[in-house]
Amino acid sequence: MTLTYKEYTPSAQLQPYVDNYTYMVFDGHCEEESPIQRCLPLGMTQIIIHVNQVTSCALTNGEWQQLPNASFIGIHRDPVSWKTTGRTVMFGITMKPEAVMQLFRVPVSDLFNAHTDLESFLGRKTELMTGRMYGVECPQTLINISEQFMLQQLNSMNASSNYIDDAVSLIRKTKGTISIDELSRQLYVSERKLQRGFKDILGTNPKMYTRIIRFRNAYEFLQHNIKDEISWSDVSYHFGYADQAHFIREFREFAGENPTRVIDNKPAYYQLNEELVYG
Repeated sequence: MTLTYKEYTPSAQLQPYVDNYTYMVFDGHCEEESPIQRCLPLGMTQIIIHVNQVTSCALTNGEWQQLPNASFIGIHRDPVSWKTTGRTVMFGITMKPEAVMQLFRVPVSDLFNAHTDLESFLGRKTELMTGRMYGVECPQTLINISEQFMLQQLNSMNASSNYIDDAVSLIRKTKGTISIDELSRQLYVSERKLQRGFKDILGTNPKMYTRIIRFRNAYEFLQHNIKDEISWSDVSYHFGYADQAHFIREFREFAGENPTRVIDNKPAYYQLNEELVYG
């Protein structure tokens, strides 16, 4: 079984809404099962399309359940295990969670730590995109189809911003190191209002989202510095953890493993900002 994974940057116009596009190919024999893959919590939402209509299975409540051809994945706080069989081609649109509300007028609160069928969540208009993707395996063509659809949504959007948009943007800008008290002060919004707004739109509280984003940045730092000698205490200090024990505890909570095991098992944790090919 060979896995090819690539990430692509969206157009400048869509970068405030789309984090990246992902293209993944599992190439194996008809009945060959892939190694179990693990998606880590990165503070984003995703649209995943099995463009060759060979679907995958995700571990849900202790059971392997088949995913639909097109899925919407909400913000996760737990790692998601999944696998596929044979040759599977997948394309993903990784979206900033507030962008779903901006572009589609749908909060992602009901899908915190969950996933569902794309059409049932965002509506039949998504068929305009997915219908053109099925049978297509050229990543650039898939990106072009995605961009056309997302730009249509952007052009019909009412240009406005609110304190939740500003809050999640600030959390990501500070790499999850900002305190909720400081977030409240900078946005001139009470902590109680922040809590309520996050729960209504994102499905979690600002503290949890901050922790997820801090984990994401620490994880990506480890991925990019995998060849260097890593000091856990330096990583802990750099990302604002109280100490090394705090960092390892938080990492284990979101990754399901300690940092060393994740780094040593790199192919199972495929979410990188670079091309990954293994076989």
